[in-house]
Amino acid sequence: MPRLSLIVPFQCDSQALENTLVSVLELRSPDDELLIVHRGEYQDPYGLQGNEAKVLETPASSSLAEQLNIAVQNSSGDVLQVVLPGTVLEPDWCVDALAAFDELDVDMIALGVSGSGSSSLLYGFEADLIPQRRATGEASKIAGPLLAGTMIRRSAIQCLGGWNTKIPGDLIDFELCLMAKLLGLQVGVVEGSSVTCDESRSMVLSHYELGRSIGQLACAFSEISDSAIVIEPLVRRLGHLASGLVSTKLAAERLGWVLGVRDRSWSGAIGKRVESAKEAFADRSREWERLRATVPQPNFQGTHLDTARKAA
Repeated sequence: MPRLSLIVPFQCDSQALENTLVSVLELRSPDDELLIVHRGEYQDPYGLQGNEAKVLETPASSSLAEQLNIAVQNSSGDVLQVVLPGTVLEPDWCVDALAAFDELDVDMIALGVSGSGSSSLLYGFEADLIPQRRATGEASKIAGPLLAGTMIRRSAIQCLGGWNTKIPGDLIDFELCLMAKLLGLQVGVVEGSSVTCDESRSMVLSHYELGRSIGQLACAFSEISDSAIVIEPLVRRLGHLASGLVSTKLAAERLGWVLGVRDRSWSGAIGKRVESAKEAFADRSREWERLRATVPQPNFQGTHLDTARKAA
């Protein structure tokens, strides 16, 4: 069984995909598993299907979340890493991260993500600003990783029910971050590990739609019993909106947020998703109780100090 399954979801840029495949094939261990998932656009011109990779074709209408979930279903590694087309891996990028997964309480690891020519890294979404969506380069402050820097235990993504196919693809990593925060999952950072990603996934939402969708997520998660996700008073957001009118994009996003937090249309589905995840993690915890062991890992920094399984 492979230790690591690398999932490359092909979107639209063939050159970005080829650059990433070169990087993966040069640096991966012979024991790593490579899965390329596409919607009929990739013809496998280099004959990777078989010994080198699993090439999975999905319906043409598949969303990014659906692509990733199909890859998970076909994977066999203990740990999964999302590798977006346009990503270039660094030598030994996964060594310390995989070592951190040897500690059973670690559910996901955030790798630093940068663009080429940039020395600054982003590790994930800032916990102190949740349910606002803001990326941060401070490793100790993240609540969850960016999609391009996600390494996650396969059992964890299965317990979560996969990436959410019911929301816009622009937000599937942020929604996973909200799930991690609410469930008290262990999110770690290995600061020496990073990837370079120039080809971001296709962003389809306008600034207004993005703000509204984030507001809808905030509304849904804040309504869950014992949720630590709290929506700030609308009067404060309206004040922020007024001060943000100098920027059309910012004003549109904030207006969307104000309207989105009043929209409960996602509450039922998110509530069911959370309850299913709680049950699945509780079952996993009971299964792991016999195997639980703590192995100190150098260079590992957890973003949650509590090592107890809060979801159990």
